[in-house]
Amino acid sequence: MLESNPKKKETMENFVVISTFPDPREAYYLRFKLGLEGINAFIIEVDEDVKDEAGSRPLKVQVDAKDVEKSVQILCEMKGQLEPGEIEQKIKGIKRILVPVDFSDYSKSATLFAFGIAKKLNAEIKLIHVYKDPFMGGTFLGQRTSYESFSQNVINEIKQMAQTSMLHFIDELKDELKKFDLDDVRFHYVLKKGKPEYQIVKMSEEYRPYMIILGTKGVGQMPNDLIGSVTLKIIENTKVPILAIPEKWEFKGLDKMNVLYATDFQDSDFTAFNNLISILSPFSVRIDCVHIETDEKNPWKEMQLFKLESYLNKNYQEEIKCHIIKNDNLLSGIQEYVDKMDIDIISFTSPKRSIFYKLLYPNNLKKMIFHSQVPLLIFHSNINTE
Repeated sequence: MLESNPKKKETMENFVVISTFPDPREAYYLRFKLGLEGINAFIIEVDEDVKDEAGSRPLKVQVDAKDVEKSVQILCEMKGQLEPGEIEQKIKGIKRILVPVDFSDYSKSATLFAFGIAKKLNAEIKLIHVYKDPFMGGTFLGQRTSYESFSQNVINEIKQMAQTSMLHFIDELKDELKKFDLDDVRFHYVLKKGKPEYQIVKMSEEYRPYMIILGTKGVGQMPNDLIGSVTLKIIENTKVPILAIPEKWEFKGLDKMNVLYATDFQDSDFTAFNNLISILSPFSVRIDCVHIETDEKNPWKEMQLFKLESYLNKNYQEEIKCHIIKNDNLLSGIQEYVDKMDIDIISFTSPKRSIFYKLLYPNNLKKMIFHSQVPLLIFHSNINTE
């Protein structure tokens, strides 16, 4: 039998379920309303095997025991004030950020970044942790065994440990959130069983986040993280912007950001740039739109750059400069510019026909994130964050 820390179990007992909702949208809206009153509410699934006709699972809303009385009052007011259909209409106006976590230090850094973005955008955060299915592949904790030899009690114990770890992770975040004045950001969490890349992509489809923010581990570390094939599958199978935070990056606030947008003069650049501005508009930013020229000098590309800069300065108020940098190596050219101009975020769009698509392959992705130690914001050519 697996054992968890009894002190952490005591923390979990402080939470009380105030309502169960067959319609998940009502649970999310109640959590939103509670957040406006300074009450942290958490959403948990009733049963992974219970679904309605639309495939949705009932959700429970739980709050700290000290907030129960006020929360129930808000719940009653919500149910009495809203007509059918109003909840869905109100929820559509809420921006959402999905944050996969594994309770590591680098995962905490990514979560702090997400809270900083969420506060500026008045968005909510959903933390998602995916715990291993002990029956997947017929192995459990390194020991081969058959599915039948494990009981449902073992699965429940693993899920309980995951929830305990999540609550402990949240407790550890509190001091950092207060330090950066981020403790009023609305958030909740969900636990999923299975493969991280599958469950995160699936949650993205259900939750429809404004963006996904995740932490990545450095080269040479243990492989139990979101790097390599897992990260690539998330990038390739989701349609929302993804912000990857490298392991050694340290959150120091988001007062001002210098952003490099790498362009290959594709039509998708215009959509991606609009999405970039949509995300960064609440911040003080300087944006450098850069093309790395790996071939000989090309007058056509210089003309394209001039047109792009004219368009951007005409349509956006942000400080934007465009440059062509000559370098035989794409990654080296970007890295040199990052170091020279004190860049905080590298961003690009990822259509397969673009030369920047190869940045998504494992070796180059690791070089981009871990050697430069700069967050990477990736857009897809067919997304729209509005």
